[in-house]
Amino acid sequence: MRNLRLTSAAVLALAVVIAACAPAGPAAQSPSTGQPKRGGTLILARSGEVTNLDPHKVPAFTSARVFELVYSYLMRLDENLGVQPDLAASMPTTSADGKTVTVKIRTGVKFHNGDPLTSADVKYTFDRIIDPKTAAVARSFFGDVNSITAPDDSTVVFDLKTPNAALIAYMAHPNTGIVSKKIGEANADLSKKETAIGSGPFKLAEWVPDNFMRFEANKSYYVEGQPYLDGIRINVVPDESGLAAALRTKAADMAIVYDPKVARTLRSETAITLDSKPSLSYNLLFLNTKRKPFDNAKVRQAIAYAIDRKAIIDAVAFGEGEITGPIAPALTNYALPTSQYPLYTRDVAKAKQLLQEANVGPVQFTILTATTEPAYGKDEAQLVQAQLAEAGITVKIETTELTQYVDRWLKADFDMATGLNGGGPDPDFYVFRYFTDDGNLNFVTSYKNPTSSDAIKAARATTDVAKRKDLYTTAQKELVNGVPFIWLFVGRDYMATLPTTKGFTHLPTGSIIYLRQTWLDK
Repeated sequence: MRNLRLTSAAVLALAVVIAACAPAGPAAQSPSTGQPKRGGTLILARSGEVTNLDPHKVPAFTSARVFELVYSYLMRLDENLGVQPDLAASMPTTSADGKTVTVKIRTGVKFHNGDPLTSADVKYTFDRIIDPKTAAVARSFFGDVNSITAPDDSTVVFDLKTPNAALIAYMAHPNTGIVSKKIGEANADLSKKETAIGSGPFKLAEWVPDNFMRFEANKSYYVEGQPYLDGIRINVVPDESGLAAALRTKAADMAIVYDPKVARTLRSETAITLDSKPSLSYNLLFLNTKRKPFDNAKVRQAIAYAIDRKAIIDAVAFGEGEITGPIAPALTNYALPTSQYPLYTRDVAKAKQLLQEANVGPVQFTILTATTEPAYGKDEAQLVQAQLAEAGITVKIETTELTQYVDRWLKADFDMATGLNGGGPDPDFYVFRYFTDDGNLNFVTSYKNPTSSDAIKAARATTDVAKRKDLYTTAQKELVNGVPFIWLFVGRDYMATLPTTKGFTHLPTGSIIYLRQTWLDK
């Protein structure tokens, strides 16, 4: 197995805390050499279709990757996951009490339709995200915002109820793309191609669902000289096994890979470069605590004891992964070693004992899984099915296309579901929205725990790393014992390219934002 480049733990843990004092660095650059060449259309292959084009409502990775091409963000993450200004002209300033954050935005920026982008559009965007009626994915990130004002065309002021240590980093989240106030007010539905008008490096020119999306370069993009490409075409393959053939025959210049089996194949191809980074995304099982038998904590704990995480990693990820708890191992300042969790040591006898104590009768339920995200979701479900059978638990499996899966997930219409959840450079990215009582994604499992909720809220409000560590320690122990999710492992984020694809910077979040600086050596 090739050596994997680990992201700096210190940077990961402290990225958000030091964001306010970080210098405004240049755009991330690839280590590749040579003068960038202009022109050409890059073909990007992947499995999985966009589920919706509303940049604020869709959690699916397939949609997020498109948002990163079409829309602009106040901030961005660099190659070390440090927070840097993007649409913002400089790093935001924060008042001494931490309750006022002021953002200066670039002047002269235009939307794809030629309209100027001003602070009014930024205010409209974040007001839309915060509005509960929008049901925005990122709403809980900005729950501490009391009001947003735009005192002039290039200034936006966020007034906070309490300090939020992660707020500036959240401005780089793929579900915070800046939309046009004019377009938003004229269209209640932003999910259509016609309303996908941002100020990002590429314009969406054509979309044939389940086939391809074609993008044209934004010649008025605010980063001088970028993008280098004339355009991008995203081709959807039926499954990831087709990615190797697409690259081998040069039908694609680049491929997004999730399936470790496919990555293993690509690694053996001498004419293909496979870049692999420890992922910040969690492979897990969602448990709907509103439904029987998952309303019983002992049943949930019994299932946790019956799971063999290492066997799952070995089978679906070929050993390329680490067992994880609620905070990914890469966030070393905060993540507890999973050896501290009794429920992580497989014990079928203990599982049977807890089921007897639960006194709920025969336990049976259905696992919902999708054909993609992850591609091996059904394999995970089958392994869980076999492992739980040893404890006397009967499991059925229901597999759907990703679009149907997301719709069911957003309605919490499942007993248990496999999942691949995105993480970030700060624990708050992940835990706040799911595990605080008022988190906007708490509805997915309906799990309530005042102790963990209060600890997570308190950790958001302080920049003291030691205090945050103590608070997150409390939260992690409570969550693992409460079992709203069964965290399995964090795997690898893979990106495959041909030698002629240059300048791309691969982030462990899976982001393709740096296609704006990518070029073709053809």
